Amino acid sequence: MDKRHRVIVHIDGDAFFASCEVSKNPALRGKPVVVGGLRGIAVAMTYEAKARGIYRGMPAFEIRRVCHEAIILPGDYALYSQYAERMYNIVRKYTPFVEEYSVDECFADITTSAKTDEAYEHIARSIQQNLNRDLGITFSVGVATTKVLAKVGSRHNKPSGLVYIRPGTEDLYHRNLGVHKLWGVGQATAHLLRSRGVYTALDFKNKGEWWVR
Repeated sequence: MDKRHRVIVHIDGDAFFASCEVSKNPALRGKPVVVGGLRGIAVAMTYEAKARGIYRGMPAFEIRRVCHEAIILPGDYALYSQYAERMYNIVRKYTPFVEEYSVDECFADITTSAKTDEAYEHIARSIQQNLNRDLGITFSVGVATTKVLAKVGSRHNKPSGLVYIRPGTEDLYHRNLGVHKLWGVGQATAHLLRSRGVYTALDFKNKGEWWVR
């Protein structure tokens, strides 16, 4: 590992709100659980619910139509915040450099915690296993030299995956990553970029800073 490289870990809770409900009530494990009853639409759902065709924003009546056995819960945001605090505190056992990005994800800078690729990966896996064990929730983890790439890594192999984008291999991921999947690129921007021949993250990267500005 070149000492000039930072090593950033992105930790992302899998189906976090629904997973918190399952962790609190293990009788729900393996069932199609949906959070969002108070709003009348699906806010979050377990992977069992996703497998039945339930998606974020689906109205409750449609959920019942596609999966009559779905368990629709109102949502307990105080509970989710408690789990988030526990997540942050566990990660801080490994490094003080933790950025609380949202209720179900955070970044951790572990640059000074090790010196080799293998050691960095071991730290990331230890964080993941500790979170899974102590919270009863699975987490997907990405490790890379930047926050953007770490976030790409955590999404690459969900749920419960760990992807280390090692220095020098970034373009392998950029080449297969649609520009619309870049962090911060919305639908309108993606459409604009495609109209100018930018279809992948690698296309975007190769344009250079002058073109982006």
